[in-house]
Amino acid sequence: MHDGILYTGVPNRQELKNAPGIPAADSIGAGGTAFIECLQTIACNPCETNCPTGAISIGAQISNRPVLDAKKCVGCGTCVSKCPGLAITVIARKRDDATTVLSLPYEYFPLPSAGDTVAAVDREGRFVCDANVLNVKPMSAHQSTSVVKIEFPEEYTFKVKSINTFHWRSNNG
Repeated sequence: MHDGILYTGVPNRQELKNAPGIPAADSIGAGGTAFIECLQTIACNPCETNCPTGAISIGAQISNRPVLDAKKCVGCGTCVSKCPGLAITVIARKRDDATTVLSLPYEYFPLPSAGDTVAAVDREGRFVCDANVLNVKPMSAHQSTSVVKIEFPEEYTFKVKSINTFHWRSNNG
């Protein structure tokens, strides 16, 4: 059976393991760390050119996959809104209350609002848990994509990748 990004649109474990933009789990900073799931070699570099700390590098060949230096990443999320492939999220762990905060790209309308409860889903769109929307940065002249920041139980840190827009919209008009 074929699996992986080319066959199903969902990366398999080996592809994720080999992605140079995904930091080790123990390197997630208190303010957050970018997770770059850019798995294909395409001509693209907005993440590198917009990273204010130089934590993301593509190199001389623009089709290289982005490499993340987790020690330089401050979790600002600029790369999340600039990635045309929607391949970047920022993960932060809040140890004091055992929750995770995930900033993710979001290109649907209507946008959720702070305080909304949404369905957090995995890479395949399957429900994982409910999540609380902390804030939403709508698309603007300086930001290519809206960014939704959600919070959910820490046990789902590496499982949650997005929110189910159909679930949220059906409950909110």
